[in-house]
Amino acid sequence: MTPGQNRKPYQTIFLLLACFAIATSAAPDSHTQAKDNAADIPTILYYTDSRGVFALQSPPAVIGYYLPLKGFCRYPEFVIQVRKKISGSQIRQATFRLNGKSDFSIKYILKEGAGEYEITMFGKKTVSSGTLSGLCAFSVRSDRDLPQHAQGLYLNDRVLSYVNGVIGKTIGGGECWDLAQEALDTNGADWSRPVHYGMIIDPARDRIEPGDIIQFKSVRLRSKLPNGGTMYRTLGAPDHTAIIIRVEGEKKYTLAHQNSDGKRYVIISEVDLNGLTAGKYWIYRPVAGFIQ
Repeated sequence: MTPGQNRKPYQTIFLLLACFAIATSAAPDSHTQAKDNAADIPTILYYTDSRGVFALQSPPAVIGYYLPLKGFCRYPEFVIQVRKKISGSQIRQATFRLNGKSDFSIKYILKEGAGEYEITMFGKKTVSSGTLSGLCAFSVRSDRDLPQHAQGLYLNDRVLSYVNGVIGKTIGGGECWDLAQEALDTNGADWSRPVHYGMIIDPARDRIEPGDIIQFKSVRLRSKLPNGGTMYRTLGAPDHTAIIIRVEGEKKYTLAHQNSDGKRYVIISEVDLNGLTAGKYWIYRPVAGFIQ
């Protein structure tokens, strides 16, 4: 099944920014950015849905590889979508849960190096809602690259802790990707929908870690049985998502996944990819969207 085929799509509430800019310039109020004309800060355009529920302190126009985000939000979650202003750049997205608070002071980690970035923020009226309400949009410029081994960048331990707490439970609608999505969004991970779950890992070169996420595409496996027979197994029709919870050997993993073997709840099973005869797979390392 193709990722997102039965997934409830985000029903994003948009207001045309150009129309909003005209409206606010004609009738300014306390909700519009007070320092729009200042050269040292970016212009923040607010959506109407943000009135009374969201405000953001203007970040500097030029930043390092951290984007400071400070303000208040009365929604239980907000989402930041980030796109670098270069051709072919993917939209990265991270969810921040306020856990009963309204004030926030965090930093979003820019991961695509120095350059210009477009930032759009949305609110969720309920936790894990499929509907996004527009909050604001602005642009910033980063003048430095993220260090290759930045501290606190990877979320394997948090993803693994989440998965260990939901074995035997149905996550979301029971689709395979629902488990990965919730494990990432619960922990404020930064990823690109639908199935780019973090930093791509090369199994031939990089060390695979528990908490990494594996995406299968029409994978067919062959293995020998003790009686001399042959067993075939398919992972992905055409797609399947799982989380690696143990590394048993080279290309041998214990997986946590759902919507597998006819079970729409989280189960544990093993896979030996040395018997791959068809299809492809990718492994991703979950990366943090925010630091406190």
